[in-house]
Amino acid sequence: MISIAHGLNLSPDDRDRKPFVDQRDHRGYPLHVAPVKRLRWILALLAITLGGAAGVLGSILYQQYWTQLPPMDGLLDYRPPVATRVYTHDKRLIDEFYFQKRYLVAVNDITPLVQNAFIAAEDSDFRRHRGIDPRGIARAFLANLKAGTVVQGGSTITQQVVKSLVLSPERSYRRKLREIMLSLRLEKELSKDEILYLYLNEIYLGDGNYGVGAAARSYFDKEVSELNAGEAALLAGLPQAPSRYSPTRNPEGARKRQLYVLRRMHEEGFIDTRTYASASSHHAEVQPRGKRTGKVGSYYTEYVRRYLAEAYGREATYHKGFEVYTSMDLDMQAAAERAVRDGAYNIDALLGYHGPVGHMEADELDKRLAADRADESLETLNENGDYEGVVVAVNGDIIRVAVGPQQSSIDVAGLEWKPGVSPRGFRVGDLVELVAEVHDDKPTLLLRQEPQVQLALLSVEPSTGQVKAMVGGFDFELSEFNRATQARRQPGSAFKPFVYAAALDNGYTPASVILDAPIQYVDHVSVWRPQNYSRRFYGPTTLRRALEKSRNVVTVRVVQDLGVDTVVDYVKRFGFSDNIGRNLSIGLGTSEVSLKDLLRAYTPFADGGILHEPVFITRVEDARGYVLEENLPEPVRVLTEQTAYLMSRLLRGVVENGTGRGVRALGRPTGGKTGTTNEHRDAWFVGFTPDLLTGVWVGYDDSREIGTRGTGGRVAAPVWLDYMTSAHEGLPVRDFEMPPGITCVQINHETGERASLQDTDPRLECFRSGSEPEHEAQTWLDIDEAYSEELDLQQLAPASLEIFPLLP
Repeated sequence: MISIAHGLNLSPDDRDRKPFVDQRDHRGYPLHVAPVKRLRWILALLAITLGGAAGVLGSILYQQYWTQLPPMDGLLDYRPPVATRVYTHDKRLIDEFYFQKRYLVAVNDITPLVQNAFIAAEDSDFRRHRGIDPRGIARAFLANLKAGTVVQGGSTITQQVVKSLVLSPERSYRRKLREIMLSLRLEKELSKDEILYLYLNEIYLGDGNYGVGAAARSYFDKEVSELNAGEAALLAGLPQAPSRYSPTRNPEGARKRQLYVLRRMHEEGFIDTRTYASASSHHAEVQPRGKRTGKVGSYYTEYVRRYLAEAYGREATYHKGFEVYTSMDLDMQAAAERAVRDGAYNIDALLGYHGPVGHMEADELDKRLAADRADESLETLNENGDYEGVVVAVNGDIIRVAVGPQQSSIDVAGLEWKPGVSPRGFRVGDLVELVAEVHDDKPTLLLRQEPQVQLALLSVEPSTGQVKAMVGGFDFELSEFNRATQARRQPGSAFKPFVYAAALDNGYTPASVILDAPIQYVDHVSVWRPQNYSRRFYGPTTLRRALEKSRNVVTVRVVQDLGVDTVVDYVKRFGFSDNIGRNLSIGLGTSEVSLKDLLRAYTPFADGGILHEPVFITRVEDARGYVLEENLPEPVRVLTEQTAYLMSRLLRGVVENGTGRGVRALGRPTGGKTGTTNEHRDAWFVGFTPDLLTGVWVGYDDSREIGTRGTGGRVAAPVWLDYMTSAHEGLPVRDFEMPPGITCVQINHETGERASLQDTDPRLECFRSGSEPEHEAQTWLDIDEAYSEELDLQQLAPASLEIFPLLP
């Protein structure tokens, strides 16, 4: 074998030297130079190749990713869907409209405590990194490995913002690379506080809440600035898994996550040891879901929602975060809803029981009772809760009813059945509607059927028109139709005050005497003979007495005397539209109106002749606080102060001496008018004090008869009184102010003349100064014969006169 030295022609003296150090080849070059040079060339070539590849790759990445990154307009001009909030007049939240429940909160209004809770939980190096955090990824990996589950995320807060607002939810390396690039870019465009603002307002925090503003309200009924360390930690624990750590669905899981966040806050130095110990030892009190979803004023807020959708568009109503301030008084609204609900049950009981809702045979009954006994929810019955029970025994007039394990005996001897319903009695197996009354934790079951009759109530402040309460029906969940604003019904005698106001402005006084006697109006095909509700006539009657007792014949005579056109033109000043019928029955309320329109028309009687449009919404602001609209009272004088005062006194007489006597129990100066329409299809009471004007309507949606007991004074007035009693609690008693130009004198209330010394029952009556009677009263002659008069209707009204049997 040839040695390496021999192969290189080395001399014997050189053979012991180290090869490739100072040896030379046959050309005289040192032997080690050639390999070293080749290595350098190789490294240089490799560097050039890698550099070129990197350049190409960079070019490809630039072309394929960086230049094609989605725009960041949504981040730089952040306008997410924000919930519209609706408030009462004193700024109490009553409702929200949203697709995403979110309230924007400025970063300056988010305390460092809340900010740091999320930073500790999600991205502890947020203030230090530039969008991505390799150390954070490694730390999250180790923490998750140690815990055996995901307790930390690898994405920074910046990456989460990009992921949520810019990128699609797909999982791929391409999307991850774009996320990193966008995060680096975002950190150059925005400050840390701006990025945190986006994150804390965008992040989903469970139970339908987006952002810390909605979550703080929903879970704790607090503003973000009011949250303590424990509450902040609970919220900060939610982004990782909102459902798994939900405090309403999984309190135990939420508690564990909260403690983890508190520990991280302490480790990062965001809270001291004392705060950490205190927050860790106390459970954050979360509102029950039922409390957060319950609300008052559904008909009212639905009216507001419809208005906003019409004025600003549906999309804006649910997305733009309007702040809507209404006229509602929450306590009055709650009182109105109680009065309507209680009134519906009372009226339904007054009208009669309409029988069981179903029946079960023996085999079905046994299965039903077994299922009810196994139903744990029926072991404890709710006070005033409505239940469907079963008749399990009948012993004469005593029936035994059961709801689950609860049973009660009911005496039905005095039960009055509704007219038209066959009172067949009860049988075992009958299904009946019941209500539970609980005393000393012991429930008693009573018969109470779901009312079929409907009611509406509207209440306004007469000096401003601001609507303090509105109820559009018995139950919004059963029917969203608002009978206070959408239904148009005949007002009956509740319309008469407008005719009497016209009379006062056209030569009549409260003491003017009109003959209440038979009269008939004839056209070519029919005869109309107006009747009083009592079917009797009362002879000469003062204007006051006619309104107090709701005399139809006198009202028709007044319309006839003034002229139909005069009356129609006059009542339009109260805001009624052109659908008011031009005929003699106008004063008897035969033209259909809404409760809202009727209440607006009554405001001049309660506020010195000033008409006020009903104001539901006082102000609307956008999400940034700019006022979009403001509705201030716009008073319009439609009556003189003197006429308005005289009308208020006439309507007080209705309450003190007439068909509205049932509401005298209010115990303060009150004016009002009942109304009952043809065949008892509608019942009304509209009444007012100096502080509040309220109207109540009762009837059926299909316009069937309420029944002979369904008069305004009997079914509508009690609901009015119930509500007004609650609404006036704490208010001082005020009287209506007498304006200048009014003179009051003692009169004979039968003749309308000044009272003489012989009068045993004189009455104080007020007049427009100069119109008071000058002569003392004379004795009326008895009217022995019926008074009748024939007039050609062609001269009074259109030929197509409708004929009504009219009621007060």
